[in-house]
Amino acid sequence: MQSQNRQYSEEQYKWIKRTGLYNFRMGSRNGSLVLDNETVSSKYLLLHKAGDIDSGDLWKIISRGPKVYSRQDLIAKGYPSPSQDNYLVINIVPITDPEFVNVRWDFRKLSNYSSRRASALPFTASLTELMKHKIK
Repeated sequence: MQSQNRQYSEEQYKWIKRTGLYNFRMGSRNGSLVLDNETVSSKYLLLHKAGDIDSGDLWKIISRGPKVYSRQDLIAKGYPSPSQDNYLVINIVPITDPEFVNVRWDFRKLSNYSSRRASALPFTASLTELMKHKIK
């Protein structure tokens, strides 16, 4: 079972909460999602904002896989300022499992985490590794 970690802006977060959708960049640009086995089999998405040192914002991925949305599709759904032509989009819901409620994780200690500008890039971690960095 895998978890993905991703940084977002406040505007994007409001959109995520309202729609239950999360979008990833596609293509060869920096920050594009790599569809490896770990990514495709992810069950959870841990979100964090720039400057956060930990996060308790865990979401459950409920879609069977990502769908391709165009810039126009996202604009029609109210997404704030899409910057590229296409995105991969997944459906997510707030986590309700008791073992995850009111828990925070130090995502910076996860082995695939990158600091500085790269901290906004998506990466995967096993649920076992994530739970080892539970701080609350």
